[in-house]
This record gives sequence, C-alpha cells and structure tokens, in this order.
Amino acid sequence: MAFNKDEMHPPSWMDERFFEKVLRQSERDGTLSVTGMRIVPGTKPGDHFASVIFRAIVQHDKSPDEVSLIVKTLPTEEGVKKDLLNDGYVFETETLMYTEIVPAMHRLLQSVGDQTVLGARLLYHEKLPRWVMVFEDITKHGYEMKTKQLDYEESKVVFAKLARWHAASMFLVDTTPAIKSLTKGVYNLFEQNNEFLNMWQKNIEILSTIVPEIPGCESYGERIAAIKEKIFKRASSIYTYDPSSLVHVLNHGDCHFKNMMFKRTEGTLEDIMLLDFQLSVWGTPAIDLIYAMYNAVSIDTKEAHREDLITFYHQELTECLKKFGYLRKFPTLHEIQIEILKCGHLEFLLASTFVPFMCVELSEIIDMPEDGQGFEMDFADTDKMIESFTKCFRTPIYVNFIQKNLPKFVHKGFVDLE
Repeated sequence: MAFNKDEMHPPSWMDERFFEKVLRQSERDGTLSVTGMRIVPGTKPGDHFASVIFRAIVQHDKSPDEVSLIVKTLPTEEGVKKDLLNDGYVFETETLMYTEIVPAMHRLLQSVGDQTVLGARLLYHEKLPRWVMVFEDITKHGYEMKTKQLDYEESKVVFAKLARWHAASMFLVDTTPAIKSLTKGVYNLFEQNNEFLNMWQKNIEILSTIVPEIPGCESYGERIAAIKEKIFKRASSIYTYDPSSLVHVLNHGDCHFKNMMFKRTEGTLEDIMLLDFQLSVWGTPAIDLIYAMYNAVSIDTKEAHREDLITFYHQELTECLKKFGYLRKFPTLHEIQIEILKCGHLEFLLASTFVPFMCVELSEIIDMPEDGQGFEMDFADTDKMIESFTKCFRTPIYVNFIQKNLPKFVHKGFVDLE
C-alpha cells in the first residue's frame, strides 16, 4: 500500500485556475488574477491519515504579498487509504463542522465575551468534481506543529479548549440538530476495514508476546491475546451513541497532538489551535478525554497529572455552562469519572496500539527514502510490519509505561471481555 506518496505531487487540477477560484471567493473580488504559485507537501510523512494535505503559496495581482493556503483533498493512490475514505464521510463531517457547527460555537462563545478560537478559517470548499477544502495557513500567525506530546502547561490549554467545545455542543444541540448527526468516530468508521483491523490486532498480538518478559506482567499474555478481536467491537460500541450515558457532548474525535498547532510569544504559550474535525462524533465525553490523555498528553504528564487534568476540565466545563445560561443539570465530576471508567477498555486499546508509536521517531521503524518521493507501508507484508512494530513495543520508554500501567488496566477489568 502506498502511504503518503499521494502528497508528494499535487494533482493536475490543483492549478492556477483553481486557486484563482478560491481567492476570488475568499477575497470577494471576481477580478482577481493569480500570477504564480508553488505547491509543497502540507505535512510531514506519517503525520496524517484521513486526508491528503498540500501547502500552496500563491501570488495574485491584488497584493504584493504571497498568500499561503492549506489544501485538503482525498487520496488518489490506490490502496486502503483511498478505499476507506472515498465515500467522503470524513469530508462531509469536516465540511459540516467548519460551515455550521464550529461557527455556531464561536458565536456562542463570543456572546459571553469568550474569544476562544476553536479552529482555522475555512476559505473554500467543494464536493464536485472532487472533495476539497482550502484553509487559511495559520503558520503566518505564529502557529507551529510540535514533534512530541504535551507537557502539563500545554495539556491544560487543550483540556480547557475541549471543555469549551463540549459545553458549547451541549448548549447548542437542540438548536443545531446536525450535531447529533455525527455518529461515526475513528473505531466505528474503520471497523469494516480488514487491513486496519488486522494491523491493530497485530499490535495486540505483539504486546501479548512481549509482556511475559516484563517483571510483574508475566501472567497477562494469554488474557491480552484472548481479546485481540473483542476489544475492537467494544471500542466501536464506545464510539456509538448510547442514550444511557450520563453526559453527551460533541467530541472532537481525534484529539492527537499532531492535530494541534501551538503559538508561543517569547517562549510563553499563548494558544493551541485544534485541527482536523473529520472524526467528530456525538457521544460520551470519555471519548475525547481518554483519547487526548493517551494521544496528546505525554506519558510523564499523564502519570503525574491525570486526575488534575480531569478535574480542571470539569471546572472549565461547568464555568462555560454557567456563562451560557445552560438550564439543564450540570454534569458532576463524579459522572465524568464514571463515564471514563465505563469506557476504560479504550484506555487499554490506546495503550496497546497508539502509545508504542509515540515512543519512537517514524524514521526509526520505517525506511524513509532520501529521494523525496514519499514512503511505503505495505500492510500485506506482515512479517516486515511485525518486525517494525515490535521495535516500538521494546523501547525502554514503552516497556516502563506498560509495566506500570498494565496491572492497573487488569485490576480495573479493562483487559477482560465476555
């Protein structure tokens, strides 16, 4: 399977005429003419899966300054990535988020004097003849990506932003019914894709073969191996709307540190912008809280401040709901904690399938070509895939993490399923 090669060369339709159409709409000037452009990959290899991203630097006759744009579209390379995304669901979701739901959230926040910005500005989008979205490039405002997970200071900013996002969705859900239409998160969206499931199940299998070598975890190998299929059905159920959940919110759905950009002024963190709303899903807030805890927050920060962050999130959520004049019952901290416990199998799953890859650089496990032509990850070559993935599971950082946390998962029942 080709992976990221589709981001090395822009498609033929991404030409001056296309960007002229984009800028004429965003600048509200039908006479604007593009005079030049260049296009480069918009992300580093492996940073994103559910889209193909380019950065376009465009010149036009109405200003001496270049315009930098971020363009997201569907993959063209044949393979699982194209097959999985070609129905356009993730783009339908993100379009709805940027055109209707996030603007409504911004208006609500601004109405109570909160100037929090939840996402970058969408300048243009179209569904036909192909899915494409064009965003403002926020690097011009000083935002940058990070190469590693978040410290405590950064994590608090993210959890505060999640609290505002969740609170806004709770307040708006009756007047913005589209919020409830978002029903597919990462696990129930991908559950029918055998290649993905096989890959994730191989991760569980790798862990089951390694834990017998880890002091204190020797007896857990067979239990882990026994749930390598059941755990994904459980994850899918967590991401499926459950009316019995004590709290319901619109989850960002992919709160990964690579889906954020960070702005610092003289070394002081000023803001964190959330990106990629393709997997937003209505359901329990435990989805975002657990996912962020493992995919955004660093291992050290999680170990030292997990409960602080959850309490801080609840305080921010409550304050937002008060400002909005929310008339229903406010979620208690106890209810938030119950939801997290109910969804605890997701903690074990993320610890088994995502965290190992946070402990290494991509170049340490995959041969990255030096010719600038992208790289290959062949899911069909199972032996090579297992060899590469096993390196992640054997890093001292991950071994130490799983040695501390696997017994906790077991004792909470997160490694058992009927």
